[in-house]
Amino acid sequence: MAKRINILAAHGGTLPVANNGLKLSEIILIEKIEEDKRFKSLFTIDGNLLQRIADSMKLDNFDNSQPLHIWYMKDAEGNEHYILIDGYTRMQAAILAGLKSVPYFKHQFNNFEDAYRYALKLQVNRRNLEGIDLLKNIGELMGSDYIQGIKGNKNEAIGKELGVSEKTVERAHKVRTKASQDQIDRIELGKSSVNQVYNEILQQETVDEEASDEQRARLEDGKASIKDIYTEIKNNKKRSNTQSKTTESVPSITDDTTTDEVTSTEFDDISESISSLEDTPAALNFSHTDGKERPVVKPDNVPDFEEKVIKARQESYQEGYDDGYREGAGEFGEKLFCYALAEVSKGRTPEEVYHDITDFSGSELIKFQLSEENEAIIDTFNNHSL
Repeated sequence: MAKRINILAAHGGTLPVANNGLKLSEIILIEKIEEDKRFKSLFTIDGNLLQRIADSMKLDNFDNSQPLHIWYMKDAEGNEHYILIDGYTRMQAAILAGLKSVPYFKHQFNNFEDAYRYALKLQVNRRNLEGIDLLKNIGELMGSDYIQGIKGNKNEAIGKELGVSEKTVERAHKVRTKASQDQIDRIELGKSSVNQVYNEILQQETVDEEASDEQRARLEDGKASIKDIYTEIKNNKKRSNTQSKTTESVPSITDDTTTDEVTSTEFDDISESISSLEDTPAALNFSHTDGKERPVVKPDNVPDFEEKVIKARQESYQEGYDDGYREGAGEFGEKLFCYALAEVSKGRTPEEVYHDITDFSGSELIKFQLSEENEAIIDTFNNHSL
């Protein structure tokens, strides 16, 4: 009987896999693959996904369309090394499934940084980096020679590598440098998002810098939380700004002047300001195009101011101005707010939502309808705000 030949062993543990003569990958014994913690630690292995892939491999073997990516190199003594740079979940699944060999692509790189950036591109093309993976890879890139050698905006460059916005990089970097160990642990366990921890850090910084002695005392006594004090500070600022603007715009109003005139004035002023912005969506342009004069009640510090107020009050109700413009704008603003809140709750950045809004026409936003899921989000927000 002829001696049986182990083809895999005869090729030194590797074997080309071809399709119509075109080399796609090679086969390698798992025992020859070397792990590197620098690559392994940068991307989290999901336990549930790992088990599903292992179960699939037990039935259908390894999917040759998803080979491992290996950095082939020789050390100073000439010893060969097959370092796994991408595919740690697939390799662990293959081991659980009892496989002895797997398909792989062989790569050669000049150094770790080149190999890492290649592996990173594979990950970014495959999924959105978030949570602890986002933090780890921002840290790795921030310390790389490639990023340090950039004279321009480093956050923007890192964002392009990771497929995220510059703002996302800024926030994640702040979390990396300012978050407590408890906050990092929550991100790693999936209990908190990077954005949630970022907001917690901002709240803490605001309270540290601006809280009154009375508020600090309540914090120490456990009678208020950081979030409670932050909300108080924020609301106090809003009230202060509102009072300041009211004082500047209407230094003196007679007893006959009602809040209708003040509200109408503020509405027109806001409308004019919005209309003048460069990237304002068409739906936000409240410029009047019907040729009719609209009252703008602004004190001129003249003796006949009272007459002007009375006249403005009468004119403000002409042609359904108050009902049409103010109520219409209010409905539009509410719908705009609901859209933005729903999109941000899905993980989109404020910048992405802003660009959506600037592309809206009025008719498109009017057609926008909240799903049941988004309605629940809005209800939760409203209840929390009460």
